[in-house]
Amino acid sequence: MKSVKAFVSFIAAGTGLAGCHHQETARQASPHYVVGHAWQGSESWFYPAERFGVTETGLAVIQTAPKGGLTADGEIWSAQAMTGAHQTLQLPAIVSVRNLANGRIVKIRLNDRGPASAGRVLAVTPRVATLLGMGNAPTPVEIIEDETLSRQIADSNPEAPKLDIAAAPREAIVAQSLDDGSTRTLGMKSGDTQTGARTLLLPEMPPTIMQGMAEAPLYRIELGSFSGHAAAARVATQCGAEITQEAGGAGTLPWLVSLGPFTTVPEADRALAQARQCGGTGAHIVAK
Repeated sequence: MKSVKAFVSFIAAGTGLAGCHHQETARQASPHYVVGHAWQGSESWFYPAERFGVTETGLAVIQTAPKGGLTADGEIWSAQAMTGAHQTLQLPAIVSVRNLANGRIVKIRLNDRGPASAGRVLAVTPRVATLLGMGNAPTPVEIIEDETLSRQIADSNPEAPKLDIAAAPREAIVAQSLDDGSTRTLGMKSGDTQTGARTLLLPEMPPTIMQGMAEAPLYRIELGSFSGHAAAARVATQCGAEITQEAGGAGTLPWLVSLGPFTTVPEADRALAQARQCGGTGAHIVAK
């Protein structure tokens, strides 16, 4: 009887180990640099693009675990990590996030896609949300991309085409002196590999809080920016919106069509829904 029990225990233990192995395989990390294709959210499409030095405002929410436990760039998601999800920026990217309601600032690494709603600009892990003092309701935030670190990550992308100029030998070469017969090795050092120096840069994100200025933001619905006033006027007339001329910089379209201001998130959400009905498919909420 004891031998039967021992056999059953062995089978159960083996099954448990097999299950753990399967789960570990499914959650194997493979961090990689990604921009990605257009993807469909809950109300609209999003179009990822490589951009650096971005500053934007909007509403942040608390992120939930992605399906399968892996982020869009192949990292294992953790509720305790200093990470977050963005709809269109290249991944990974480094940004500072300021809670406009209390002024708290943290730096995080964006590594996932989301939120699915155009009415929300950022999703952060529960750990980040706690440090920022966020509650369950959407929180007004300012996002500032760290251009230097984000470019360094992009430049470290192992999949990016590299132009070898006066490249060192791919394999070690032994050179012998014609004078005294001595030898020395050129090229790769012992233990070097061709891909060893081309791993994706993933900066550590310590849970550090800084204190910035708190604000009482108002919300606006931006329906779009246009190069010509006539096109902007057509959209403004359709949606009962206003046109403002943006100073901006290179690559910025001068005519902005928007609704608002609104003092609460529910008001902004209702205005966003109305904007979509009048044809503002790219409409989104900003905090100003």
